[in-house]
Amino acid sequence: MNKEKILLIFLGVFVVIVLLIGAYFFFSAGEKTLSLVAPVGEERWEIGQKYNIEWRSENIDRVGIVLFDSDGMEWIGKNIDARLGKFEWDIYSGHDYGYGFWVAVFEYPWRPGNKVDYSDGAFSITYPELAGCDNLSIGSEWPYLASDFPGVRKVFITDNLYNGNLDGFVGADRKCQAEAEEIGYSGEWQAFLGGDADDQTALARLIETNRGFAGIFVQAEPSASLIRGATCHRLLGRSLDKFMERFADPIILASSRIDEDFLEKMQNIWLGRISAGSARSCIVKAGQPSSRVAEDYSITSTCQNWTRSEKFVSNYDGSSVSGFPTCYTPSGTPTAAVALEGLSTGLISGQTSPHQRGSYCDAGKRLLCIEK
Repeated sequence: MNKEKILLIFLGVFVVIVLLIGAYFFFSAGEKTLSLVAPVGEERWEIGQKYNIEWRSENIDRVGIVLFDSDGMEWIGKNIDARLGKFEWDIYSGHDYGYGFWVAVFEYPWRPGNKVDYSDGAFSITYPELAGCDNLSIGSEWPYLASDFPGVRKVFITDNLYNGNLDGFVGADRKCQAEAEEIGYSGEWQAFLGGDADDQTALARLIETNRGFAGIFVQAEPSASLIRGATCHRLLGRSLDKFMERFADPIILASSRIDEDFLEKMQNIWLGRISAGSARSCIVKAGQPSSRVAEDYSITSTCQNWTRSEKFVSNYDGSSVSGFPTCYTPSGTPTAAVALEGLSTGLISGQTSPHQRGSYCDAGKRLLCIEK
């Protein structure tokens, strides 16, 4: 093959290549591309910190950024210059947290057919590990204490409801211990529950524990974790007396001092006799009066030391009331007492504060459990 033919072939190939390159640029000129670079998924981003959301784009003027999870969507940024390639997101205090968040970046403003790209996988938004509980205290305007603060004593209220037959005090304490272990609380736990005898009142039983009445009482459920491994807990009372005052606070006041779930549970607890001054019998059932006065008055205030789950004494036939203990109405009128009740907490219609009341022993109530 002579040199002229080789040159012609070379020139022909060169022309084809030039035409192909020109065609590529001709047809691709103006093509829009957009891809999200970060987050890609599995990151752990902390509330209160700043993180870059990054993307690559071609021929796109402005972008918008949204965060979404199973509960919905929220804006992170609108009308951002796409050429910047990144946007610093400051995760505000109080933001929702957990796993299952995604980011999407899209051509702004959104129209059908616009470019959009998503993070490759879900990521987490977490609470920061704190050095102390002060940030929580300032944010809620209510004190939080670390679990390793000297004298801290944890308290929780059972999730389960129990009737008045708790298998006595031993059974009540076992129920507290079992629920504590199921939740993951360590240590030994006792039900704050009082019985018939003065040496069985809730206070008398508590004084016999390892710490007696001592302690700074906090909610057992942690609100945050600390770097050193301790946890933060909401203060209920700096002493037993202050803690017990929570049961007499007006609801409006209590709601500012106790979180909603704990306050709701506080209104439905078996307590029995708190101290020697608590009634032994003749307590009155709370709520609407019964059709028979005798059914409102109880021969016990502790479901007979937490061994009975009936509504009335066993030999009451629903009509005859002779031969039963006598109680007196507020007006001084005597009446037989046929009910089996226990002292509990709760709200009475028209009242604004939780206080001790009588509840039939077949009712379902929670237990207040205190760390020994």
